[in-house]
Amino acid sequence: MARSKAPSGDGPLFEEATGQVSDTPAPAATPAAPRRLGWMPVVLVGGLVAVGLWGAWVTRNVLERSALPPMARVQLSGLVGEYVQAQARSATPPDQVTAETRAFMAEIQRNLEARGSAGQVVLVGEAVLAGDVPDVTAELRRQVYAKVRMPQASQASASDVMGAMRAAMADPRQMPAVPTGNPLHAPGN
Repeated sequence: MARSKAPSGDGPLFEEATGQVSDTPAPAATPAAPRRLGWMPVVLVGGLVAVGLWGAWVTRNVLERSALPPMARVQLSGLVGEYVQAQARSATPPDQVTAETRAFMAEIQRNLEARGSAGQVVLVGEAVLAGDVPDVTAELRRQVYAKVRMPQASQASASDVMGAMRAAMADPRQMPAVPTGNPLHAPGN
């Protein structure tokens, strides 16, 4: 039978299969091979990255659109009336009044079309609105007069200037159609 020794503190003792006690430690177990994770974690991480990028894109687009109010109004009759009165007080020759009036109306149309293509609905006229719809008349005035010169007052005959303006505004083929923001009233419908 095998003899066993009392431990002396030098190291572990074990009994070999032969029945003899040995002072050498038992051989260490070999480490297990690393477990393969597979494709599932890669798909999950890729999906999380894609959802994060999509969320950032949506947030950026929402914030960009909020800079322009979705609906606005402009008091076009007041703006045009202001220009007509300024032209009536100017000493501009009738042919030039006609050309300047056409340029003024074309610039108003261009500005309103740009607002419409940016997604803003512009209510043109003296509409009574409920709620908080911003009035962009002052902004439109500033943008139009940045491109078209405001007529300067002088001592001209009002009948000559008014006659030229009436002629310019009376011929609908020469005046551009001003959009109303309503797709049912778009030019050509």
